[in-house]
Amino acid sequence: MKNLIIGLVFAMGTFWVSAQSSASQANTPSFFAQCLVNVGNQNELTTLENQLRTIPYVKVVRVDIPTSRLFLTTKDLSSFTATEFSSWMGTYATSYSCLQIGLHGVDPVNPFPFTNCQD
Repeated sequence: MKNLIIGLVFAMGTFWVSAQSSASQANTPSFFAQCLVNVGNQNELTTLENQLRTIPYVKVVRVDIPTSRLFLTTKDLSSFTATEFSSWMGTYATSYSCLQIGLHGVDPVNPFPFTNCQD
């Protein structure tokens, strides 16, 4: 009987912690950014992708090497701007074009090839 009660208390505590974690993640929006990266070679694209992965606010980042497209999603941010994205790009801050930023799951993602680029 004692083991049953201890097991029940443990299960309820685990459920409570899990529910709290899910609730806090649900309140934080996830943004996306996509662009074309204009660099010379595959090694630089790989370096950029690895650099972006070290940023704690980046949830997922993918660089498509054949097309030089970059796509990332964020976590734990209440807003996300082009200025912040540019700072994340570091030494590659002047090497991208056709930037699109939006709310992930809400705003439509422009299909490739990008048209109507503002820059």
